[in-house]
Amino acid sequence: MTNTGMQPPLLVPKATPPVPGKMYLRLYHGRTDPAQEMDNWGFVGPTFGPLSCYVHTYCCNFRIHGDCDTSEVWLEKHDDMIRWDGCFYGDMELFIAKARDKA
Repeated sequence: MTNTGMQPPLLVPKATPPVPGKMYLRLYHGRTDPAQEMDNWGFVGPTFGPLSCYVHTYCCNFRIHGDCDTSEVWLEKHDDMIRWDGCFYGDMELFIAKARDKA
């Protein structure tokens, strides 16, 4: 994924509250260099959703599908991390949003 100035499908803008009761995926433990030695938790990455489906194939391909349309996003694997928009993430979380959650 590269940043072309357009909002990628399913990407939740920062500070936008997720819809309670809907499923989302968030990336964590971010870094800009995949070889960086981490001495802290890194930065929080993007949130995607709301989702209808998460598909994980052979620990290599990660696909997420929107719950209201045919939007689909593929997350790239890079060694043991996920690459998104020039950053690398060591963790991801699938969650059902609660009223107090933030993107």
